[in-house]
Amino acid sequence: MLIVLLKSTQLAENTGMAMRAMINTGVTELRLISPQHGWPNTTAHLASAEKSHLLNVNVFASIEDAIQDLNIVFAATARRRNMISRIYSPDIISEYNNSPNRIGVLFGNEKSGLSNADVSLCNAVIEIPNSGFSSYNLAQAVLLICYQNFMKPKLNEVHLGKTVPSSQKHVDALVNLLEQKLEKKHYFPSSDKQILMMQTIRNFFKRSIPTLQEIQSLFGAISSLQ
Repeated sequence: MLIVLLKSTQLAENTGMAMRAMINTGVTELRLISPQHGWPNTTAHLASAEKSHLLNVNVFASIEDAIQDLNIVFAATARRRNMISRIYSPDIISEYNNSPNRIGVLFGNEKSGLSNADVSLCNAVIEIPNSGFSSYNLAQAVLLICYQNFMKPKLNEVHLGKTVPSSQKHVDALVNLLEQKLEKKHYFPSSDKQILMMQTIRNFFKRSIPTLQEIQSLFGAISSLQ
């Protein structure tokens, strides 16, 4: 199941046009993260061809809150960063369109997109190909991703045995526990370094897309450390 997440959208018209793109492609769940235009919004409803009521729309205060129940989260961004990330083209979505897993794609706002901290909360990056001029607007980007739900899935699958991909809630709990343990050991040289070091550690766990069994095993191992 595909879920679209829009972070801090500035213009209600853009949110409405993104909604219209979702409705046209059969994607029905939208999560708004601190929208600057507020919600509900009449302008967004009109821009959706007055069809926004067909979507399941929920508002969240942070990315962390919005992705807790998702199995895999992709960051949609065109900007290359000094981060080690798995980068996919949009057709990666077609591999999940018959999957029971909950797949989220996170889009940044119209002006600044996503920050490194935002991307570090995701498992991988989706980069939409372009001819050398990357200037897709928000609705275009959402449409290109959602259209993949119509595409035939590829046959290659990862066999997970009796376990399932972990939810982001469990991954975040593991990273938070590790940070607490490291703080007690005075591992971080400063608060600024702590933010950057934990961003690197979180990026590692998110990028690896661990299974629930792996997270539970690591949780037990870290909890046992004194």
